[in-house]
Amino acid sequence: MSVLAEGVDRQPTARVIALRPSAGRHAAAGRSPEVVGLGPEPDEPRHGTTGRHATAPAPVDAPGTGARSLVRELEDLTEQMQAHGPLPSLRVDLRELLAAWAAALVRLHRTPLTPTTPVAELPWVLTEPLPDWLDVLPGDTGPVWAVRAHPGIRRAVEETRRAWLPVQWVHGDPTGDEVVVTRTRGAVRAVLLGTARDTPEGPLAPARTGRSGCGDPRWDVATALDWLALALGPALDPAWQLDPVATFAGQYRELGGDALPDRATAVARTLASAVEWTAHLTLDRDPSEDERAWLSGLWSRPLELVGRTRTTAVAGRRS
Repeated sequence: MSVLAEGVDRQPTARVIALRPSAGRHAAAGRSPEVVGLGPEPDEPRHGTTGRHATAPAPVDAPGTGARSLVRELEDLTEQMQAHGPLPSLRVDLRELLAAWAAALVRLHRTPLTPTTPVAELPWVLTEPLPDWLDVLPGDTGPVWAVRAHPGIRRAVEETRRAWLPVQWVHGDPTGDEVVVTRTRGAVRAVLLGTARDTPEGPLAPARTGRSGCGDPRWDVATALDWLALALGPALDPAWQLDPVATFAGQYRELGGDALPDRATAVARTLASAVEWTAHLTLDRDPSEDERAWLSGLWSRPLELVGRTRTTAVAGRRS
């Protein structure tokens, strides 16, 4: 099981945000693709811009394109499972969707680098201090103070920064909101938003967003796993014994992916998610009781991952 799966809050309160379009998920980095589809920002060039980095023109779920957002696909799939149970055909469909997403990441990471490849920006959590407004959050938001004060979490962030290896093309934020799925003759294919379409000569590199470019592919994979743990995992009944995080990681390995995150990267990724979701749910409004409970689960995840690291280390010394 991936390290990111170990700190997942699977309680019913987590369902409050599961699989909802995340308009605020990318608040620190621009609008969510669930809001803008594949369309450019107002100040970006419109479709028809020439060059390798032209953005894809068709909106998600546009009639006639055959493309649907992965979020919509997963919503439909989980609704069918809730109505009919985890039928073998539905399990296969889930595996194919996750495999297509994993394949899109593998293809992107194998895109050749050139002398003109931009250097991707580091994730904010590796370069910036945690925001001061965390100090004034109500206590029922979660163990925010404990996370900020924990030396193991600080070490994990520092270790991830020191070990950063900008060696492959990366997307920078390949959450499920950034994935478009097409089905052709029974085959499922996924494309990451912000990446140009494939050509007969091979996949084109992603459009320049600041986060994309030459970076560490382990952060991409950690981001995908984290999204599955937060958005899809809570929507699946534990009795079904489905683990989308483990399934994605397994498919990624089978497809030749070699950038699974280590525990330090997982801690840093879960910390970033906790801050980002807390900003989205608390800065401009009062969160509901369910949302506060969900946030409390988010803030517990980095602590649980660090706690498991310490337990493993102690057991290793005793043996």
